[in-house]
Amino acid sequence: MNLSAEPGSPEFENAIFILDQPITAKTAPLLVFQENVIPEPMDAEAWAMPAYLSDGFNLFFVFAQNMGPNWSATFAQVTIENGNEVTSMSNVVPTGSGFNAIAHVDRHAAIELLAYFETLAASNLGHWEMGA
Repeated sequence: MNLSAEPGSPEFENAIFILDQPITAKTAPLLVFQENVIPEPMDAEAWAMPAYLSDGFNLFFVFAQNMGPNWSATFAQVTIENGNEVTSMSNVVPTGSGFNAIAHVDRHAAIELLAYFETLAASNLGHWEMGA
């Protein structure tokens, strides 16, 4: 990771993971998380998949073209009812903010999440940048 901010630090809150190509039905399987979780379309402009699920805190990846012409990985907190129904979703936050939120509740999950993004970067599927 070529950033001046360390994961978990306040400075990392603005880190953004930029995808090197848009997500489509063809490219979504390249972003598989935890061996079998693949992004699914939310609508015509965004894709989502679970990043962290627990009894009191649920975070989804949201992939969208929300950095000018670039697609990025952001996070949104979701409410899940009846075991699998997403009934509400917060506004998205930068990749670093979502990572730091997970790090506060589950260090192991945060390490797994960081490994996921580093694997995507090593596979030339994306890279880190500092946001505003």
